[in-house]
Amino acid sequence: MAFTDFQDIAPEPLTLPINGKTYTVQPVSAADGLKAWKWIRESKKQDGSVATVEDVSTLLLGDTNKQLIKDHVSFQALNRVYQTVLADFTNGRKVAETIWETGGNPKAIAQIQSLKQDEADTTPTPDSTNGMKTFPKKPTQE
Repeated sequence: MAFTDFQDIAPEPLTLPINGKTYTVQPVSAADGLKAWKWIRESKKQDGSVATVEDVSTLLLGDTNKQLIKDHVSFQALNRVYQTVLADFTNGRKVAETIWETGGNPKAIAQIQSLKQDEADTTPTPDSTNGMKTFPKKPTQE
């Protein structure tokens, strides 16, 4: 089986309309993505300072962040952009869309997470579909 080129299946860049203007958030580079995950996981940057949501989101937004600030976008809109970009990066497009549309309404997010869990619960385990038999671990001598 040949895999489809990722470019052909990758999600489109985020396009977020604010005050009649559309802002496009480009895909995150591998280097910035790894850095963002590290900041999220450790809650600090390489210099030891606290990594805030804004730090991570600014890293993920790239030049779009500068344009939003230059355009004097309101704090509420900028915060929604940050939350949406962070959700897209960490949880996927459906959660990001829910954040954008609802402002992070906990009931809406819980519904999306429930759907994701339902999908995970119905996904067959690898050994049940590939004809491979799994064997118990051999005991080790300690």
